[in-house]
Amino acid sequence: MTTPPHGDAAASPRRWARFLRARLDPKSYLGLHFTVGLLLAVLALWLFAGLLEEVLDNATLVHWDMATAARIHGIATSAGSSVFHAITNVGSPPVMTALAVIGVATLLVMRRRLLALVWLAAAGGGAVLDQVLKILVHRTRPEYGAAYLHGVSYSFPSGHAMGSVIGFGMAAFAIAHVWHLSRRERQGAYFLAGLAALLVGLSRVYLGVHYPSDVLGGWAAGGGWLSICITGYHFVTGRAAHLHPEPS
Repeated sequence: MTTPPHGDAAASPRRWARFLRARLDPKSYLGLHFTVGLLLAVLALWLFAGLLEEVLDNATLVHWDMATAARIHGIATSAGSSVFHAITNVGSPPVMTALAVIGVATLLVMRRRLLALVWLAAAGGGAVLDQVLKILVHRTRPEYGAAYLHGVSYSFPSGHAMGSVIGFGMAAFAIAHVWHLSRRERQGAYFLAGLAALLVGLSRVYLGVHYPSDVLGGWAAGGGWLSICITGYHFVTGRAAHLHPEPS
């Protein structure tokens, strides 16, 4: 009786080890950048799906939303509202559109066409996604922020929260790549982008124009879409480098 070969069984763990090393290698095609971007996109979209389910089912989160909105409205001051109104204007669609136009135009002048296209897709796709989701969910606004609303639109998700994540996130990503920032400088740029998006989102709740879950949904949807766009950029640039490596 002969012993069956164990070559395939022994090779399988080695193949998995090579696969995992390649996915975590920052210099590998479809390596660390692609892996992290994909995981962030999946996580953000999973969080958004959970929030969406809660909102549509009128679950516990909705009651917490209403109680929190009423509590914040009760402690809001005119001075605080003035500050947060200025902050919310920074994340408004006109400002985010202007930021995208300036960013895309600058990248085109610098001949960074792919990065310009990614920013355009991120901004344009995010704006369309926001409107589609608002229409599908059809959630009414809180009753406290009528003075700060211009026109009528639905509440979930927050377009300011989504747009600021995409706009400030793309600005930080483009600056980090075009100017080849150091690791610490990149971390600083991403921190400032995140802080700006955080403040814009908080301003929407303080002013009473959105429930907290609207802002959380905007952050999650914006983060998911931004991750998809940036991951797509890494996929294209990594594939080009993989197919046409520089001669040593």
